[in-house]
Amino acid sequence: MKADGILQEKETFFGVIADAVAYAKREGRVSEKKLKSALGVHLPTASKAVCALLLMGVVGRREGKYYPYVGKGDEEAKVRASAEGYAQDYLPLAEEDKAFRSVGTDGYMTGTLLPAIKTGIMFGSLSVIFLERKLSVGYERAHEIYDIIAACGLLGDEDEINPGRRKMTVGFADYDALYARLVEA
Repeated sequence: MKADGILQEKETFFGVIADAVAYAKREGRVSEKKLKSALGVHLPTASKAVCALLLMGVVGRREGKYYPYVGKGDEEAKVRASAEGYAQDYLPLAEEDKAFRSVGTDGYMTGTLLPAIKTGIMFGSLSVIFLERKLSVGYERAHEIYDIIAACGLLGDEDEINPGRRKMTVGFADYDALYARLVEA
């Protein structure tokens, strides 16, 4: 489906990420283009799946054009199990390939996902509406970011103090280690 340069995928984020984990395990390495053709998704969605694999520690730093598989083998089951805990599993929106190309995987990781995770850690919990407000993005984009963070296992139980939000399972020290692993050379 296409409207105003935005494409709607057929599979939900939890499904795309679980399939990406299975593909990485099977092949031993991934790239955005290989995921695009293997999963039948658009390049921006494949790039976001690579970001999720990096957050989860399933793949390591880029070596040439590939990310090597460094997972433990049980990540796919964890993603599929975590999907059951969320009432709304969202269909990803994907910008057209040429519109997303300038941002790429690295730009999406450093410009969107890591700031969203840091916001969640600073406030202790996240919800779609909270991300929408704090990141100044639309509801669909906020839901996409939330689903990626949830599929990576970074969200835990419901927050008793803030209804509708889920507690972060990582703290500042974990974030610093994650940032160092993903961004710093």
